[in-house]
Amino acid sequence: MTSAKTEASRTLTGIALATCGWAAFSAQDAIVKWLVVKLPVAEVLFARSVMIVALASFVVRRADLRSMMQRRNLAAVAVRGLLILAAWLAYYSASRSLQLAELVTLYFAAPLFVVAMSNPILGEIVGPWRWMTTLIGFGGVLIAADLSAAPDVWPALLTLFGALCWAGTTILARSLSQAVSTAALMVGSNFLFVVACGFAAPFVFVWPDAFSFGLIVALGLVGSVGQFFLFEGLRRAPASALAPFEYTSLAWAILWGWLVFNDLPPRHVLIGAAIILCSGLFMLLIESRRHVLAARA
Repeated sequence: MTSAKTEASRTLTGIALATCGWAAFSAQDAIVKWLVVKLPVAEVLFARSVMIVALASFVVRRADLRSMMQRRNLAAVAVRGLLILAAWLAYYSASRSLQLAELVTLYFAAPLFVVAMSNPILGEIVGPWRWMTTLIGFGGVLIAADLSAAPDVWPALLTLFGALCWAGTTILARSLSQAVSTAALMVGSNFLFVVACGFAAPFVFVWPDAFSFGLIVALGLVGSVGQFFLFEGLRRAPASALAPFEYTSLAWAILWGWLVFNDLPPRHVLIGAAIILCSGLFMLLIESRRHVLAARA
């Protein structure tokens, strides 16, 4: 019974940490959307990744790096890095054509993919409640996206492809988090970005103005915070339990879209967002009840 109580408590803590991480990522998305108007995607990702690697290097230990360098872990980190690269190039390329709220909404197919993959790959017991809340949230995604009214099909499909890749990175992060420290994961996950985007950046480099440079610094800091909280959340909670809470990013996306880009979301986006948030609250209620029952037992 003590182990059930501990597991339930860890799950709630993981949910809180991951939700903070997704809040940071929403700010990161807003900064990137602003930057890619003036700067190439490869340059933005290169600068962001260099900052994250530098910050994580201050706290990572040699033993953590040796653990990450084991063949199995290193292969998983490399595959995860490639999936992140594919996901973000697709995502930020599509951001040129879609509003921020629409972009994030389409990307929210990722939690559904995570729940679908968590059992066959991670062996997690998903259960009907996690499936139900994730499907309800995805129903809100479909309403908010209103793909029939999308300005262009290809940016929408590109975003969905990015969502599938991102789901794969979440599954791999959950698996790696049990053997590799958060700081080492941050170094390994972003080093591939440094190398890949470093080759492309000199050919497309645009010198940033002072304001853009400040945004790049902010991007590195916010991205570091987001990754730290997400990895720590995945270390504590099953991926399938965290998946529905990724939908909370939509509320932040709507807020940033309104404050920064003056994008006023239409009614169907607000309706879909309300459904998504309700699904997350319902999932939180279920996990909290598990914690209470475990404590009583």
